[in-house]
Parts: sequence; C-alpha cells; structure tokens
Amino acid sequence: MRSLFKNVANELIKTLTVEDLKEIMDDTVDTVLSHMTPEERMAFSREIVGNAVGRMLTSLNDEQRTALLRDLLPIILHEFRADQLSPEELVAALRQSSPPPPA
Repeated sequence: MRSLFKNVANELIKTLTVEDLKEIMDDTVDTVLSHMTPEERMAFSREIVGNAVGRMLTSLNDEQRTALLRDLLPIILHEFRADQLSPEELVAALRQSSPPPPA
C-alpha cells in the first residue's frame, strides 16, 4: 500500500508547478518537524540535507556552486549562531568539508 501511495504521489508531483512544490514542501516539513523531538529533528535534518545537497548541485559548475555557497553561507551562519563557535572551530569545519588542495 505504501508503494502505491508513493507512486500516486510521484505522478501527482509531476503535474505541479515549482511554486506549488515549494509550498507543499514547506508545509510538509513544518508538519513533520512539529511531531519530532530535538534529537529526531537533528537526525532528520542531517539525512535530508545529506541526501539533497549533492542532487541539488549535480548540474551546477564550480562557478555556480561557489556563487550559491556565497549566497547560502550567511543565512546558515545566521541561523546556526556562528558566534557560538570560535574562529578556529569555523576554520576547522571548513577544512574538514573541503577537498585537499591539489599537489
């Protein structure tokens, strides 16, 4: 039954506009998160972001990815209260997420 519902939902999604999808996604996330504990929210967020980011960046070139990072980083740092991390912790996190420099 679950796969039938999923297939019907996927077919319906194909008929929606981007604006409709954004609205549905926002409402769905609000509904799902409202029923979760903080620990469940953290796990859910890690999984959703981890799975989605790569797919969102797939067709973007390096210049577009850099522009998007520049747009998103201030929002992320504001929402996560980056002032609670030391400059060293921020640099360490950036180094951890960056590929090694070319030899």
